[in-house]
Amino acid sequence: MQLRSIATAAVAVSLLAGCDPTGDDVVGPEGGVVVSRDGRLTLDIPAGALTDDVEITIEPADDLPEGALGPAYRVLPVGTVFEAPVAVMYDYGAMGMEVDVRDIELVAHGASEWSRLADRSLWEDEEIVSATALYLSTFCVVLRDQ
Repeated sequence: MQLRSIATAAVAVSLLAGCDPTGDDVVGPEGGVVVSRDGRLTLDIPAGALTDDVEITIEPADDLPEGALGPAYRVLPVGTVFEAPVAVMYDYGAMGMEVDVRDIELVAHGASEWSRLADRSLWEDEEIVSATALYLSTFCVVLRDQ
């Protein structure tokens, strides 16, 4: 099954469950999906990653890392820690990038600097780069260090 199909199915399930995958939603221990309003950033939060209900909001961020290839997204409440890895998926297809997509990666803003997410995966057919995160932060796609 293709990654875009998985993401689409996750959004459909959250809609059927009464969730609003348009940039903000309450996600609890059962897990859920939150999608930025423009559809570029998706968080797939597995069951058990949260112990309580948390209102999660995705908003555009003004602070961009060096080499940013697209918009950055602040996911609130920043610093929320998960009990299990959360899939962060960035749809780079709408950006019209002029770079080799194998040279892009996801980064997150920590306490004072941007850091790459280590387990990056690239689905070229779906134009999605993904990685996992253990906390909410600001996420962006950048050109990989050469």
